[in-house]
This record gives sequence, structure tokens and C-alpha cells, in this order.
Amino acid sequence: MATVQSLKKKLQTIRSTTKLTRAMKTASTVKYSKLSGIYSEYEKYADEYLRLYESYPGEFDSVFPCSNPDAPCCYVVISSNKGMCGSFNSELLSFFSGIYEREIVVSCGKKADEYFEKKGIEVEKSFNFDDIPSYEQAKELFCYIRSLLDEGRASSVKTVYPEYVNMIKQQPVCKELFTCSQGKAEGEAPLFVPDRETFIKNTAEKIYLSVLYKRVLETALGAQAATLTAMRSAYDTALEYSAKLETEMNRKRQSQVTADVIEISSEFSMKGDI
Repeated sequence: MATVQSLKKKLQTIRSTTKLTRAMKTASTVKYSKLSGIYSEYEKYADEYLRLYESYPGEFDSVFPCSNPDAPCCYVVISSNKGMCGSFNSELLSFFSGIYEREIVVSCGKKADEYFEKKGIEVEKSFNFDDIPSYEQAKELFCYIRSLLDEGRASSVKTVYPEYVNMIKQQPVCKELFTCSQGKAEGEAPLFVPDRETFIKNTAEKIYLSVLYKRVLETALGAQAATLTAMRSAYDTALEYSAKLETEMNRKRQSQVTADVIEISSEFSMKGDI
């Protein structure tokens, strides 16, 4: 049976854990809030580029044609750099293991690196993004992917990442880097400056990069949401356990006081009888 002293040591440990989880919850809240704002604003920007692509898909696709249709597919797996985010990474990597068939793999995130090393999966190249990824980091990834296509080492590119549904749910998905409807422009063609060909060529990279960066941001946002959810749960659990320990300690102390009173009363009673 636990003594008051042992319960006191447990309570000190739990209180330390409570302080730690509270600090991590606060940090996650700040990062999530900042990322949510960035993602919300960038989503509008990316969606406008997507609409432009849907108007002239064939023309934009022709800017970066596949040079070797017989080459393997390239999978870009985007995970988080850190743990403590529940099943966020494990679900993503488990999902990838179900579709992987020895294609080219580009790893993004330390957790993905660790998984591939453990499984003995050869990685073509690794990229690590900040907790709040920058556009330049996504551009570096895009340029490398483009080089694989240009050199004929890959025939297509698929991104495997946790699609952000809401703060509680992030769904692992595998999507072509550019999956847009083959719609046609309606109405009169707009005026292209300086000319149609130049406009298409200069805009194509921005369109494709905007799609990639949005997915990188989406992964970072999902990771922070999962971390925040996990830290909230850990903090609430620590508080609950701390309260239970305090209650148990108080009962133990009260029982001890009661026992001492009974013992003293018995001693006085025995002396009175004598």
C-alpha cells in the first residue's frame, strides 16, 4: 500500500509533468495559430493559380513535359520533424507502406527519414523544413523534382502527405502533384502580355510550385494541430491524475491523524482505568 511519502513524490513528478505539458501546449497553440493564418491566406493565393491552370491545363502541362514515360514514379513523402503528435506520422507512413512498390522516394521530414532508414528503403534525397516552412524551402524541393523529370529519371510525381481536414483529423493521401480538371476557358480569351507563349511559360512554374507549397504548409499545419491536441490531452490527464493523488494523500493523512487520535485516547483511557 502506498504511503503518504511515496504519494508525495508521485505528486511532485506529476506536477512537473503538468508544467511541461502546459508549456508545450502553449507553444503549440502559438505555432498552430500562426500557421493557420499563413495557410488560410496562402490557400486563397494557391486557389487562384489553380483556377488559372484549369482554364488552360494542356498549355501549362506542355511547359514541363515528361522526357521518359518508362521511368518510375517519384513519391514525395512529407512528414513532420518531431514526434509528440499522436499517430500523425505513424498513420502517414503506414499508409505509404501500403502503396510503395520500390519507386523513387524523396523524403521530407525527420520522421520520414527515420522510417525509411529503419525499413531499409533507399531515399533519393532528403529535405527538412522548418516548423513554419518557407516558400524558398518548397521551391528547393520543386527544383529537385523538376530535375528528375527533365533528366528522365522519373515519369511522374506523387505527393504522400496528411491532408488537413480539421484540427482533429488529418487524412493521409497520395495525390499527383498536379491534379486538376481538364476544363476549358469559357468566353473570350484574355489579353496575354507580352504574348500568350511567354505568359504560359513564366506562369507555369508558379502554378505548380503553389500547389506543392500548399501541401507542405498543410502538413505543417496538421502536425501542429496534432501536437496541440496531444498536449491538451496530456495536460488534462496530468491535472486529473494530480487531483486524484491529492485526494488520496489527504485521505491517507486523515486516516493517519484519526489513528493517532484513537491511539492517544486509548492510552489516556488505560491510564484512567489504572
